[in-house]
Amino acid sequence: MSALVTFSEDQRDCLQEVVNVAMGKAGDSLARFLRTFVNLSVPRIRLVGADCLPQVLREHLGRDQTISAVRQGFHSATRGGVHGEAVTLYSDSSFQAMADLLDFDSSEDANQIELMLDTSNILTGACLNGISEQLGGEVGYSAPSVLGLHCGLTQLMAPEQLGWDQALLIEINYSLECREFYCTLVLLMPADTIVALRSILSGLLEDL
Repeated sequence: MSALVTFSEDQRDCLQEVVNVAMGKAGDSLARFLRTFVNLSVPRIRLVGADCLPQVLREHLGRDQTISAVRQGFHSATRGGVHGEAVTLYSDSSFQAMADLLDFDSSEDANQIELMLDTSNILTGACLNGISEQLGGEVGYSAPSVLGLHCGLTQLMAPEQLGWDQALLIEINYSLECREFYCTLVLLMPADTIVALRSILSGLLEDL
């Protein structure tokens, strides 16, 4: 495995602040959709290998929990080829929590998939738009697709399915008070994107 380009301390702090702002916008969009208060975690930003990803995510999701997920590719043609994919992970209990808030029947898999796609579009769109607004340029998306339904984390995030060896991981956890709703938005950017992202962050720091 080749060495991965890393960030300076200033670049990492700058990226952390960019993500903080973007995740707040995404949380606000989710709260408006569900009509309730949404709790946000402090975003985690780290460099990971594909073989380590399930273990890294399991620290917050739990070892034995089955989850469902939606994936959506993104790219920015105007910012040095920055690209990656967003994966939104849901605990099984989240479907009933969303259904109760939205007065929606979640007993069928098709309805659960609809809830996932709608919620993922809201979170991913708001977060990535919030990031791109701060970094400059516009972001484009591929159509969202279901990565898995009621699966183990290792099955969903198997290295052979990811298409990269090393990546920048941005992880944001969302939850609701008094309801069993747990959702994690994961942004994954492969190694070639990190070089472009370093340049963008350096430009922002020079403008301060």
